[in-house]
Amino acid sequence: MVRLLWAWLVLALWTALAGQAQAQWSPYSESEVDPALFRIDEGRFLGAKPEPALAFRDEKGQAFTFGDMTGQPLVLVLSYYNCDGTCSVVNKDLSDLLKDVKGQVAGRDYRILTVSFDPNDTAESLAKFRAKFDVPAPILAAWRFALPANGGPGNGGDAKRLADAVGFKYFWSPRDKVFLHPGVFAFLSAEGRVVRYLYSANSRPLDVELALIDAKQNQLKPGEIYDLALSVCYSYNYKDGKYKLNYPLFIGLGSLVFGIVSLLVSILAFKRRARKGELLR
Repeated sequence: MVRLLWAWLVLALWTALAGQAQAQWSPYSESEVDPALFRIDEGRFLGAKPEPALAFRDEKGQAFTFGDMTGQPLVLVLSYYNCDGTCSVVNKDLSDLLKDVKGQVAGRDYRILTVSFDPNDTAESLAKFRAKFDVPAPILAAWRFALPANGGPGNGGDAKRLADAVGFKYFWSPRDKVFLHPGVFAFLSAEGRVVRYLYSANSRPLDVELALIDAKQNQLKPGEIYDLALSVCYSYNYKDGKYKLNYPLFIGLGSLVFGIVSLLVSILAFKRRARKGELLR
């Protein structure tokens, strides 16, 4: 019985030591990725303008340049088509958000462009990726999915240059065999300059609509009074990454209205006293 007990103690000790040694010599160490690493430095990249000559091929195999996508506001998404599913979610999030944007119409007021930064993506992986989406026809007609025209295995080509131009960071994880990257939408003006970034995780249709209005950059038409009023009533909050009511504006307007009303009341009261004084005479 004593020998059996000693045998169990030795086995338990050996198991504990073996587990400790395995943990110590494991080729993978636990680590956490700082989300701030993927956040775009908006102060640096707002106003950035990618080179118009950057060359791409779309889902139809047609060649085009980034400059061909200018002329009206553009929503840019950087993804990759061999993704494990995250990129599909980001693009679907954008599609769902655009469905609920009523004031801006795809094709008429803006275009959408998704570009793969994975040098191993092909026309086949692009086609499979695009086939996953249930996008309304008007939005899909204004949406291009593209590969860099000068890319290829090991060469990100103009997709890498585009990502660098807008401050988009991505990293390959050998352990997980995936790219780590932010889920972000970049909104560019008709001139091709970045005017806003929104993150798919916390964006609302209202945020997307306001970002599209901002992308028009004072090019609102006289009939677009609603868009003008909407843009005045909301301001972008860089800390939260979304639009919020412009409270200082409402406080200022409230103070102005209160001052005007107070002045009118004072004038009426003065006139009333004046009339009473005349009657007394």
